Amino acid sequence: MTIPESTAHVERLTKILRDRKLAQFGDSLLNFSYSLAVTRTTKQPVGIKVKDKLLANAASKAGLRKYLPRRVDAGDVANGLEALVGEAWLLEKMTLEEIVACLVPDEIDQSKGFVSLAQLALERLGLDK
Repeated sequence: MTIPESTAHVERLTKILRDRKLAQFGDSLLNFSYSLAVTRTTKQPVGIKVKDKLLANAASKAGLRKYLPRRVDAGDVANGLEALVGEAWLLEKMTLEEIVACLVPDEIDQSKGFVSLAQLALERLGLDK
């Protein structure tokens, strides 16, 4: 999926990715959603904190990294992905069930579901064209 280069899209995407409050909300949303996906898969209740390194890797694979300042750490890159998903959910562009469906655990590539989720959020927010 190609992320747009038009000025309006870039500005909107950059604003979302750098929004700290959206990132805080998105952090809680992703931790809950991933915990729910793992719980449904294993049939055992779990509470999981998704690691920043995993989210940063997924954000980079989804093409989000280039919309953040050069000198940011993995936590800031992860925050961008969390903010993007939080924004899509808050604007009712994605449901909790859609988020959970993307995050069904993949034992080979844990970032795969988060990449798919980022791509879906971009699409639903109209930022993929």
